[in-house]
Amino acid sequence: MLVAKREVSERIDILNKKPMIRKNQSTGEMLAGFLDPISGAFEVAMEINDEQDIDDFIEEYDLSVVMISKM
Repeated sequence: MLVAKREVSERIDILNKKPMIRKNQSTGEMLAGFLDPISGAFEVAMEINDEQDIDDFIEEYDLSVVMISKM
């Protein structure tokens, strides 16, 4: 089955947004991004394929591991 690649935002304004990693239960696809708590919109920052991608996400947005939630 073919799955369309999602558009990945360039640099996201992360002020007042919660960093999250979203995993699709049926396909296993993992996306890192930010959840706007007011609108509930999830903005994709990058696709996660391995542990290095998670480290890159944390480094690029200056986050700590404890700040990230799973969705």
